[in-house]
Amino acid sequence: MRFACAVLFLALTQSAYAQQQEGSTITLACNGTSKLTATAAADLKPDPVTNIGIIVNAAARTVTFGDYVTPVTGINATLVSFNGRPTPVALGFKGKPFTIDGSIDRVTGHTEIDWWYEDIGNNSHWELTCRPATRLF
Repeated sequence: MRFACAVLFLALTQSAYAQQQEGSTITLACNGTSKLTATAAADLKPDPVTNIGIIVNAAARTVTFGDYVTPVTGINATLVSFNGRPTPVALGFKGKPFTIDGSIDRVTGHTEIDWWYEDIGNNSHWELTCRPATRLF
């Protein structure tokens, strides 16, 4: 009897885990602004950021947008945090390394992404409003 209960428990656990993994990807459509954060550039008008797709893969613990794949550093019911340092060579161009640091509020859709470069004059801050994306096909 114990063996049968253990097998049933294992089967139910595996099924729940499989369902969780299937629903672990969130696709977002985002719009907002980008602004340089250097002191001299702080007074510049923000540039629009439009139609950015962001994919949060909870199973792989990654956030993807554009050509960037950034590791998730924290995820819970209300917030996804991510931080990473992509290597420029891996992205197909030469340049100095940079860090991407961001968060997505899973309730409101408010998203912030900071780009930190060795040359601080290039640092920028994105403020986005994201919503669940709909499929075209």
